[in-house]
Amino acid sequence: MAIQLSNNLVFLIEHLSLPDAVGDPDAKWENFQLSHLNNPSLLEILSKSRQVGFSWNSAADSVANGINHPRTPHIFVSINQDEAGEKIRYAKAVIEALDADVRPKLLTDNRFELEFSNGSRLISHPCRPVRGKAKAVIYLDEFAHYPNDREIYQSALPAISKGGKMRIGSSPLGARGVFWEIFTEAFRKYPGYVRGMVPWWSTSSMCKDVKMASLVAPSLTTEERVFAFGTPRLIQIFENMVLDDFQQEYECAWLDEAVSWIDWDLIKRNQSLAADGKLWYRKVRGVDAALQAVNEVARMCIEARIEPTLVGGMDIGRKHDTTEIILCGKNSHLSSLPYRLHVSLDRVEFEKQEAVVGKILDVLPVTNFLIDDSGMGSQLAENISGKYPQAQGVTFTNDRKELWAVEAKLRCQKGEAQIPLERDLAYQIHSIRRKVTGAASSTFDTKANEKHHADMFWAWALALWAGKSNGGAKVRVTPNPLARRRG
Repeated sequence: MAIQLSNNLVFLIEHLSLPDAVGDPDAKWENFQLSHLNNPSLLEILSKSRQVGFSWNSAADSVANGINHPRTPHIFVSINQDEAGEKIRYAKAVIEALDADVRPKLLTDNRFELEFSNGSRLISHPCRPVRGKAKAVIYLDEFAHYPNDREIYQSALPAISKGGKMRIGSSPLGARGVFWEIFTEAFRKYPGYVRGMVPWWSTSSMCKDVKMASLVAPSLTTEERVFAFGTPRLIQIFENMVLDDFQQEYECAWLDEAVSWIDWDLIKRNQSLAADGKLWYRKVRGVDAALQAVNEVARMCIEARIEPTLVGGMDIGRKHDTTEIILCGKNSHLSSLPYRLHVSLDRVEFEKQEAVVGKILDVLPVTNFLIDDSGMGSQLAENISGKYPQAQGVTFTNDRKELWAVEAKLRCQKGEAQIPLERDLAYQIHSIRRKVTGAASSTFDTKANEKHHADMFWAWALALWAGKSNGGAKVRVTPNPLARRRG
């Protein structure tokens, strides 16, 4: 059965001098480029190596589509202004390499925009939302690297409501962000996307035998396939790069999977109950919402719909960090410590934070509650632990953080740390890295450029550590106002 070729692909094959368009007399179409140009779907996403020609291919696609479909806007979003300008340069090179009788006349010709005489336009700009261009063909280039990826994605989809299509291509940037979410469908389904991977061995510019490599390379180690199939230039690059970096930049690897203390497989294993809708919990922000949520959790304990006792951890925010409080359920007959209550307090005065904790410890059957007493939190931890015997201040040291991180991972490996499908929590758990120092000791922390300091992870890890025992203190029993109302 003959393969139906798209109008854009047929146009380029018939009318474009590829060597002239790319400035290489030996240039030939790569298989992934032909597949990309021949894709009729509304949505496409590619995880790709660096320097495989996605940007050029997108520019060629836009030129052919603009000629074949008059009055069509084409919008390129790039990671910076220089990259945005490159898309227009590629498009102009393609136009100049077309047969003269099909070459479009340009009404607008500047660094960031081309307009054809038939009304089609090619507009290129750095990371900003896509607005005001209905029926657009949209190209999100190196999408994983956008600092405002979610905002841009949310603006781009409506632009194709009445027509057009969207093409996303990027090298990975860790197991996080909208690009990763769409490609892997880790949190939810993204139906309709045509997905593809383009590692270095898919292109003749970096691979000596693309056909054989496509069969053999995936089963080899990175070093084995580089030396077996890589060009001399690629081999030299490999020998001068950190392995993790090479795998991310050239082999479509989600780098964080290799270095995170708790990987996505462990996280997803402990999210299984939440995926079935069986994990009851409350996650709230702010003082008022926290006080209300405490009453809800108390009611669930009274009605025996969750565990009869709770354990908790509190990581106190410093400077711009938030204070995070997480409680896990504890049952004497089971070893699991499921996530039940999560309170986030963003730049809330210590007096109000203390009031929230006081309500938690007055109303809920909390048997052990560990509070970060480092730095600014020392006074708050001292006040709370002085009033409530089940509360205890703990200082964050490398040795203690190692104990807590190891306990959290062991719980996850046993499937005993059920957590919900909450993206921020999952990201912070996954963000923790283990590093071995020169003294052969370990440190556990996030990357230096993270916007957060894994406050959620540490509150959760403290709660899991608190669950190892009943805290060694007599539990303070107070009348429950909800129980009195139930009469």
